[in-house]
Amino acid sequence: MDRGIYYATMGMLNNLYQLDNIANNLANVNTNGYKKDSVSFKAVMEKEFYSYDGKTRKIKKIGNMETATVVDDVRPILFSGSFEETDNQYDFAIEGSGFFKIQRGEEFYYTRNGEFKLDSQGFLVTNDGDYVLNRNNGKILINNDFQVLPDGKISGTDYEIAVFDLNSTKKYGYNLFTGEEVAASNFKVMQKTLEHSNVDALNEMIKMISASRQFGILEKAVQTSDSLNARIIETVSKI
Repeated sequence: MDRGIYYATMGMLNNLYQLDNIANNLANVNTNGYKKDSVSFKAVMEKEFYSYDGKTRKIKKIGNMETATVVDDVRPILFSGSFEETDNQYDFAIEGSGFFKIQRGEEFYYTRNGEFKLDSQGFLVTNDGDYVLNRNNGKILINNDFQVLPDGKISGTDYEIAVFDLNSTKKYGYNLFTGEEVAASNFKVMQKTLEHSNVDALNEMIKMISASRQFGILEKAVQTSDSLNARIIETVSKI
């Protein structure tokens, strides 16, 4: 394959990955607690360049030139979104660092979306029906008249909503996280408050336009290179 076509095609694939990521961020601009994703790339092939010094008769390395890049990782950007006060006593947000701990089946996950409710048995659950946990990994049973203090303690009960920081944080699905659980200290639980997505729609749209233009330029480069190759083959065949 022509080297120019190879490089341009690889760039197009990376642009497609960027566009998919941007589209996912924009689709969740109104998802409470959502953390936008950022794509990083890495070089998989490098070409070394050297110069020859005629006086010393030594070869000196000038540097490396990246000849190909691929997607390295997709990481969530964890800074807070904006906060909105509500009239719902089951709405919660975390100011500062930390995640709510929830249980889905036999698995534990973490989320910044504090849009909770009570199930038919009076347990505090997420909108998806996952149990919100206390610090002892127990379910939280409360009545309709309660207040949650900034440290997560629920007035009139022995319960405390679990808030943990995470190391090696990874996203699970679109709004849950996994990671190594560590004690959280720099946080405040706010009742009747929700945290919005941290996606800046305007900024994401600008990124989308830029990635789309880059894709178009690279697509044109592939077409041009392919056309030149065809002409070269046609010319050689006539010789």
